[in-house]
Amino acid sequence: MPNRDTDPIEHPRAAAEAVRAFNHTTVRSVGRRTGIAYPGTVYRAIGAFGTLAHRLPQAFDQIGTMLADLHTAGHLTADHGTPTEHANTVSKALREAEQHATAMAEALERAHRAAGPLGYCGPIDHTDDDL
Repeated sequence: MPNRDTDPIEHPRAAAEAVRAFNHTTVRSVGRRTGIAYPGTVYRAIGAFGTLAHRLPQAFDQIGTMLADLHTAGHLTADHGTPTEHANTVSKALREAEQHATAMAEALERAHRAAGPLGYCGPIDHTDDDL
């Protein structure tokens, strides 16, 4: 059950930081092996990003619905222009983001399926637990 005291913004921020940490862990540099040494890790990483992508359209829809509810209730103001202009622009952009997230999820599904049959036949570094 969600904690009503938690700022919901903490969750996407944590997701963004998790992606940042993934990027740092897997970056290639001279003299250092990447954090992805085996195809099984590629498969699992794509699957995890696919799960994230599948959840984004609902999140964007819920943000748009909440904003529309605030607008309908007359609880929005705007520093310039009208609240309606800004709310409509937000709504349109969120629908576009939903479409892009759906397309990303579908592409990640294809990548995940294609990565599934891949195996590793090189030397094994027994210090890794990345198998």
